[in-house]
Amino acid sequence: MQVLKKGAFLFLLSAVAVVTACGSGNASGNENSDDVVAIVNGVEITRSVFEQQLEAQMQQYQAQGMQIDDEQRSQIEEQLLDQLIARELILQDGRDRGIAPSEEDVAAQLEQIKAQFPSEEAFEEALAQQNLTLEEIESDIAEQMVIEEILQGDVLSDTEVGEEAAREFYDDNPELFETPPQVRASHILVLTQNMDESEREEARNRIEDIRRRLDEGEDFAELAREYSEDGTAQDGGDLGFFSQGQMVPEFEEVAFDLDIGEMSDIVETQFGYHIIHKTDESDEGVQSFEEALPQIEQFLGQQEQQELFRNYIDELRDRADVEVLL
Repeated sequence: MQVLKKGAFLFLLSAVAVVTACGSGNASGNENSDDVVAIVNGVEITRSVFEQQLEAQMQQYQAQGMQIDDEQRSQIEEQLLDQLIARELILQDGRDRGIAPSEEDVAAQLEQIKAQFPSEEAFEEALAQQNLTLEEIESDIAEQMVIEEILQGDVLSDTEVGEEAAREFYDDNPELFETPPQVRASHILVLTQNMDESEREEARNRIEDIRRRLDEGEDFAELAREYSEDGTAQDGGDLGFFSQGQMVPEFEEVAFDLDIGEMSDIVETQFGYHIIHKTDESDEGVQSFEEALPQIEQFLGQQEQQELFRNYIDELRDRADVEVLL
């Protein structure tokens, strides 16, 4: 049931995992008005922060083969600004309540993030590529812990979906449970966007070396975690299930043509060079209520949480002085 699949924006190193929240980086004080997109109770949200988060989102969409037109981009920008404002409102609420994580808790969370990298050097290299410092990461972690404590402890704590409500949703929306043929695949992506000829040749050499190592028996997921240049790397390149029309044509054609367990040759798309590993497939059909129940409960629960979240943010915003300058 593709419509009900959970969506999340994964920002490398920001530990963001809450409803509609984005990575932090709010700044105040010394920016010119031309460099500020919003002011929340005197705290400025800078254009550089906004554009950094926007670029991260656009890269996620592109790496998944999604094509974003101008209207969609405008909607994404509007939603992102709302999310950054909401984040600042929550952080200010946390400060007003005196909520602050301990240094030990922040350090423990930082170690969990580091553990996602093969080495300390790889972690430091990722920081350098993102133009981030360790202090900024620690600040992001502390802010995210404040947000999670407020939302999970107060705002979203009492949500429960009964089976009767789930059954009603299932009966009222039969079209959502019709499943087209789908495949599940993982990929390793070496980006080539905005590269000159020599850079593209270097990228081609890298993907060819990875393909050679796969032929020699190295693990696909491990190589994806180490070398794939998109947001799926931390999941071993797993893209989940997708149906026709969700990926760019060159990628999709190969993925659907592979046998389960088979790996592709190098596939070139507008994003770069891919190696595709088909891991599963499903035929067209209709999910039973029992099969769909966990997804329905998740979907309805998220709807309830989103409503509670919106109500909470609306209350904060009604009491706040928010100026939008974008």
